[in-house]
This record gives sequence, C-alpha cells and structure tokens, in this order.
Amino acid sequence: MDKGWVHTTDVLVVGSGGGGMTAALSAGDSGAEVLVIEKGRLYGGSTAMSGGSIWVPGNHLAERAGLSDSPDEALAYLVAVTAGRVPEGRLRAYVSAAPEMLRDLQAKSRVRFQLVAGYSDYYPALPGARPGGGRTIEAMPMSARRLGRLWAEMQPLPSQARLFGRMMATAADAHRMVDASLRGRAAAARIVAAYCLNPWRSLAKADTRLTLGNALIGRLRLSLADRGIALWLDTAGEHLIIEDGRVAGIEAVRAGQRLRVRARKGVIQAAGGFARNRAMREQYQAPPVSDAWTVACPADHGDGIRMGLEVGAAVDLMDDAWWMPTSVAPGCELPNMSIVDRSLPGCMIVNRRGQRFTNEAAPYIDVVKNQYASHGRGDGAIPAYFIMDGRFRKKYPAGPIMPGTSGRRFIASGFLKVADSIEGLAGECGIDPKGLAAEVEKLNRYAATGLDLDFRKGDAAIDRFYADPSVRPNPCLAPLDKPPYWAFELWPGDLGTKGGLVTDQEARVLRGDGSPIEGLYATGNCSASVMGNSYAGAGATIGPSMVFGYLAGRHAAGR
Repeated sequence: MDKGWVHTTDVLVVGSGGGGMTAALSAGDSGAEVLVIEKGRLYGGSTAMSGGSIWVPGNHLAERAGLSDSPDEALAYLVAVTAGRVPEGRLRAYVSAAPEMLRDLQAKSRVRFQLVAGYSDYYPALPGARPGGGRTIEAMPMSARRLGRLWAEMQPLPSQARLFGRMMATAADAHRMVDASLRGRAAAARIVAAYCLNPWRSLAKADTRLTLGNALIGRLRLSLADRGIALWLDTAGEHLIIEDGRVAGIEAVRAGQRLRVRARKGVIQAAGGFARNRAMREQYQAPPVSDAWTVACPADHGDGIRMGLEVGAAVDLMDDAWWMPTSVAPGCELPNMSIVDRSLPGCMIVNRRGQRFTNEAAPYIDVVKNQYASHGRGDGAIPAYFIMDGRFRKKYPAGPIMPGTSGRRFIASGFLKVADSIEGLAGECGIDPKGLAAEVEKLNRYAATGLDLDFRKGDAAIDRFYADPSVRPNPCLAPLDKPPYWAFELWPGDLGTKGGLVTDQEARVLRGDGSPIEGLYATGNCSASVMGNSYAGAGATIGPSMVFGYLAGRHAAGR
C-alpha cells in the first residue's frame, strides 16, 4: 500500500443514492475495483426517500406495451424543455444511454422495473412529448426480507409517503386509489387487503413490501452485495487529493477518524445537492428560501460541490431547485409533499388576496415558480393556502391528513384551519375574505362547465394523472360548496437543489474554461442538472442521476 493511503481502489464513489450505486455497478461490471462511501449512517440518500421513478425515453418496457418512441422525438422534447440552457451534447448522451442503462441493469443486476401506465410527460404540448406516457418507470416492489440485515441500514421511506404512516404503495397504486368510482374503490381495497394479509407486517418495524425509492435502492444494494462491492457508512468525504494534475483520491472522516483513500482511476461525486445547507442556499438562491421546507435527505449539505469548487470546478444552476410545494405540520418528521392532492377536484391554492395564481395540477416545479412570482408581485403567496371543502375532506387525502379523519390533532396544533363559511375560513388564515369568496364563486362556475378559464386546470394529460375520473365533466374540478371549509399553509419546498458541478457527456467535471478535471466525475444533484431550469417528467431527477452515473462508471473504469 502506498504511503499515506489507508485504502486503495480503482474507482471511488461518494454517495449511495441511485446515481452513486448505479455508477458503482457500472464501474464494477467494466472490470474496476470499486468502493462506495456514504456520509450518513444509512445508505440510499434522497433516492431512498423519494418516489423512486425514473424517466427513460425509448425504454424497452414501453416498446413491449406498444407505445412508440424514438431518439429524435425524445431529443426534440428535451431541447424544447431545456430551452437552450443545456448543451445538446449532454441531451444526446442522455437520450442514447438511458435505455441502454435500463437494459443493462435488468440483465445484470437485481433491479427490475415496471411501466407507470399513462404517466404523461410534464409538458405534453411540446414537440416530441408523450401525453400517453411510456417514459416514466418505477422499480418493482420487493420484500424487505430479501435484504436481511441490510434493511436496517437503509434510509427509510418517510412516514408521510406511506399510507396511514405505514403502508407502502407504488405510483401505479396511488394513481388507482384516487379514483372514487366503484372500480377505484375495489382497486384500493385490493391494495389494502394485500397489506393486511402480509403475515410479516406485524413482526416488522414497517411495511415489508418495499416500493418507491426503497424498492429501487433495495434492489441496487443487493446488486452491490452480489458483486462484493464494499459500502462504507459513516464516511464523509472532506477534500479531494490532487497528484500530478489529476484527482488521485479523497481525504475522508470515517467514524471520527481521518483517512486517505486512493482512487487509481477516478472519483465519482454522487453526494447530492445542498438542500440542507442554509448558508449555501442563502448564498446562491433568491429569498425567501429555507432548508426547513425541503424533503431532501438530512445529509444533503453540498459536500461534493464544495470539494469540486476547491479544485477549480465550474458550477451552474445554483439558484434553482427541484421545486415542490410542501406543508410543514407539527409532529411530522419531514414536510409533506403536495403531489396528488393538488390535482383532485374540490380544492384550490390561493395567496393572501384570496386569489389563485397557478394551475394547481401543473407540474410541481411550476406551481412553486408561480408561487414565487405571485409573492414577488406583493400578493403574499409565501405561504400560500390550500383550500378545500367538506366533500373533499371526506373523499381525498390532503397534505398529511387522510380522508374522512377528524384532523383533530392538526387543528389543535394550529396547522389545519376550519370554519363553517368561506369568509370565516379567510379570517382564520388572514386571507382577504372578499377576494377568497369571489375566487371560490368563480371556481364553482368553472367546475360546472368543466373549463378553468384562468389556468386551464384539467386540460392537459399530466393534470389528470392524479385526478378523479369519476368526476365529470372535468376530473380536476368540483365546486367548493359543502361546509365546513378547511385550509393549511403551502410553502415553496423542494425535492433537492439542482445546481452543481458542470459536467460533460461522460459526466467528467469541467473547469470554467471547459477543460475536464482528470479523474473527477459527478452525477445527481451535485452536478448541474441536464434538465436545466425545467423538468421533463416524473423521474427526471433520479433518471439522469443513474444514467450519468452509469456513463461515469464506465468511463472511469476505462471502458
């Protein structure tokens, strides 16, 4: 062993999320010796805590389902979505490598995927989009028992992402369960029955049927174990080590002990963004912004970005994030993501003037951008207010509140406001009562006709994915006319930041002059996103992280 190095490997991966684990598998399958280090005491990062979907244009699962796609159409769509913000070479690399990565994982590892049928691209009107779905896929559920002792070391899915705080469901399950028709209720009953009939559920700390990000990370972790690829927990990267003009390894702290790890062929940074680093957020992002509204992993402190900056890397998109409206309820471990509830009929989101400022069912990144725009005009949109009536509360979930429940503890904490009239609710929230009453009256007219003349809620295919198809003429619109009326605050949260180290089509980290820093790669949220300032579809965070991790692993291994 070289003097000063306590461990030597070919490829060192920093971070154990979807991108990091895929990079490790890719490098290992290309003949390299690989080590993965993880800052936290649990592996999986933000991927494990997420919905776990990945966006893969041209994938073979869609082809088997008879859904057409082509590289040219996918590229045209990405060019339109990113609006010139991302070099076309990176977009081409993504379109080319994504289906190849998927086939490789399914052929060589424990990872198995299923199509999320009908999940439209987020901007179905753009050239090359797929309104009928086919590009969003998710990991198939798996039993936690297959992981053995490794299950206890995995970052759990937040209780807010589990039904009743415990039961896990897939994205496809969630799509079926919001249907209030008899068919939808039957589907929901089957899903709940499968949980209740699982003999292992009462013996475990949580549902043993792993779905979403837990299913993806669990399958990737088993695949690392199959190859004998080591994963060191509680090991934080501190500084990159440069020798002879290239990155030769890393200085890290493991269980409180400082050490140096040599990487003969390269270091791949997959350590996430800086969503939990308040100082970095205040430095790079426009106020108001907070680390209290994010649902990113607790270890998301920008370490990979900081290490890259120390060796001269360029950064981009640091002012942006994967925006997601969230609610912050006392007693919840994390903020609650507003994904499904916004699309359902019988609700609205307003500012302090009582005015809507967005299509509530639009892609979450746009809802938050519109929230910031409304607030910037002086409308008092941070926080905004999620408004619903008694009918909605009985039928649908809203934030952390399950349908038909009293919401008593949320009322007692002050999180949930309730009143017998719209004007009374406005008074409880500090909203202009005349403005809110006028907006509710207008939305009720739109619900009767099925046409939202202000924001076109329900017009686009993506709006209707989590809507209730039993409601007509528009599955996203219903009147707010059944007291009592309810409200809670919505904040401009996020899934994580999307700015970071600038990379090329091989995921090599670049300097400001465009030259690569030899031996250094980056993927995921510590790299500047290939999606630019936008978001192509569900899974367009983890998908690129895994694809560029796949490319980085192969390139670093010399393949």
